[in-house]
Amino acid sequence: MTGHEAGFQVGEIIYHNLFGYIGVVFDVDPVFGGSDEWYGHAARSRLPKNAPRYHFLVHQARHATYVAEQNLAIG
Repeated sequence: MTGHEAGFQVGEIIYHNLFGYIGVVFDVDPVFGGSDEWYGHAARSRLPKNAPRYHFLVHQARHATYVAEQNLAIG
């Protein structure tokens, strides 16, 4: 299974459509790179594993998150 071309790049400021926060992309996975256990626990929307995912530093937070491209827009 091959991934799709990523729509965002490292350094871009992006907006999370579902949760309303902004942040910056610091890494891109062309397809889901997590474990099946993580996917079963955290990826409740069950978005396709073959779509790009982004490691995302959340603005004014002390954490990063791993977000499916479908949930993001240019910030």
